[in-house]
Amino acid sequence: MRIPLNIDIEYTAKAVVGIASPVLGVVTSFQEQVEWHLRIASLLVGLAVGILSVVAMVRKMRRR
Repeated sequence: MRIPLNIDIEYTAKAVVGIASPVLGVVTSFQEQVEWHLRIASLLVGLAVGILSVVAMVRKMRRR
């Protein structure tokens, strides 16, 4: 018997944001029109969002 697949919208939204933020940071870092400090800042923000999303997902999974 299969376990029913329960898709949580909040969990999915956090996953999408967590994946999209670092990708957007990497894409931005390859644009030569952007200054280097903006590239570094966007990468750091993307990594921070990714890390916070993972932490929130892990906490939520532990509650269940």
